[in-house]
Amino acid sequence: MNSIKTFIPILLLGVTLGACEDLLEPDKDNQYSIDRVMNDPAFAEGILLSAYLKLPTEYSQEDVATDNAVSNNKNSEYLRMATGEWSALFNPLNVWTNSYDAIFNINYFLSVVNDVNWSWQSDDRKQMFADRFKGEALALRGYFHFTLLLNHGGVASDGNLLGIPLVTEVINSDGNWKLPRNTYQQCIDRINADFDTALALLPYKWEDSAEDLDYNRVFGSQNQNRIQGQIIKALKAKVAMHTASPAFNNDAYDNDKCRIAIENAGELLTEIGGVSGLDPQGNIFYDNDNDESRPEILWRNDYDNSNSREKLNFPPSLFGEGHINPTQNLVDAFPMENGYPINAGESGYDPAAPYDNRDSRLKAYIIYNGNNLGGSVINTDINNPVDGLNNTTASTRTGYYLLKLLRTDVNIDPNVDSKTRHFYTYIRYTEVFLIYAEAANEIWGPDADPNLYGFTARDIIAAIRQRADISAGDPFLASISSKEEMRELIRNERRLELCFEGFRFWDMRRWKQTLTETAKGVAINESTITPIDVENRNYQSYMYFGPIPNREITKYDGLFQNQGW
Repeated sequence: MNSIKTFIPILLLGVTLGACEDLLEPDKDNQYSIDRVMNDPAFAEGILLSAYLKLPTEYSQEDVATDNAVSNNKNSEYLRMATGEWSALFNPLNVWTNSYDAIFNINYFLSVVNDVNWSWQSDDRKQMFADRFKGEALALRGYFHFTLLLNHGGVASDGNLLGIPLVTEVINSDGNWKLPRNTYQQCIDRINADFDTALALLPYKWEDSAEDLDYNRVFGSQNQNRIQGQIIKALKAKVAMHTASPAFNNDAYDNDKCRIAIENAGELLTEIGGVSGLDPQGNIFYDNDNDESRPEILWRNDYDNSNSREKLNFPPSLFGEGHINPTQNLVDAFPMENGYPINAGESGYDPAAPYDNRDSRLKAYIIYNGNNLGGSVINTDINNPVDGLNNTTASTRTGYYLLKLLRTDVNIDPNVDSKTRHFYTYIRYTEVFLIYAEAANEIWGPDADPNLYGFTARDIIAAIRQRADISAGDPFLASISSKEEMRELIRNERRLELCFEGFRFWDMRRWKQTLTETAKGVAINESTITPIDVENRNYQSYMYFGPIPNREITKYDGLFQNQGW
């Protein structure tokens, strides 16, 4: 027996060595050569798709770091940020690694895209695929460079307005990784150059052709939700509006950048008929499974079936954790249904009945005492042991719960635990309307239309407020005559329309608004309503600009940190 056991392994070893001497070399560990990239189109496209996978897939909770909301989750990164922990070492808004990972993959893809054998059957189709994928890659590179600029650009320690290191080529392992920050304007120019080249390569819309089957294979409607010309124009408008803002232009708007925002937003809005094209249901979210096809949505990710948003944010009586608690500050920003702010003498506001006769968006976005969620009336009175103010770890801290973005037809009872469609919206047309209104008002005031688009800043705000069931005639809007008054109204409408979608923190900082306003709430005890202070904000004056990650600064002493960090 022992001799047989010894003989078999020796025999097998002899046969193996005789058959292939190079088996003594290390085996490949699931790594592929460049030949696989060049000759396997699906594999090559996967490099580009890896950048798409770096796009956001869920709404974050930045609003709880603003005057819009707080969190009842004591471990919330945004709560910690808002109350004094924000630093170059602790930054929930850090997108450095994620964005540069995407950019590195994009740059490698761009270095090989023209050499990949995208089609064996047709040289024309091969070139069409190469052009399309190159366009998508450049547009995504512009997107990720802008995301970095948004979060990490600012006035550096040397006193100059700087952006981020621009990476536009492949950097090998032995290459120079210690890149300095480019100027802010250089970053804007590079982003727009990528967008413009992408516009020239991509179709304006993913649509099918009745005659050209090759075109359909490359540019057809099956590509919906991938980046295309319309989306790029909206991104150009976003970039221009952000970088035109006071924080980056010595506390004033840059008119040239406002014009770029106007041109790109104006063309998109003209295509849908101007203000008549504003989706009548565009301010309602996720009430049914058809939401993803609404004309309001210009760009979104693919939907999935889930209920995680509801588990995090439903009131505890509906088995939720009640994480996001809108503030009284935000509630007070909603006007009355006659259009007047609640503090205006003509408003008719009744402090004893604060939710009566209000802008319809208040009821649609925020659960207040007596409001309805999916057929259940929510009671936030302090005497309610479950949903009442501060009564459990899942109870509201402000007297309010979140309603916007949630599916009211989801049941998260552990005995049921139903799931349904959810998605993340990158760009919706209401944002484009608001970009146009803000930029146009800054250059021309409320009522001018020198480009002859057929609408003005006032027209846009009137349409948005009419959609929210503001009374016909909107006497408050009619009373506004100056650019300054219209500016405040546009900013407030932007706050209401885009709340909890990830805009408020960046808007407040680009406008250089006060970040330290105390978050307020309300304590309701039967018929007694008492305003309360909920959370003090602890921000410093330099925090209008975010930090460069500390680990990047320590790697390279030529990488200037933003002032104060």
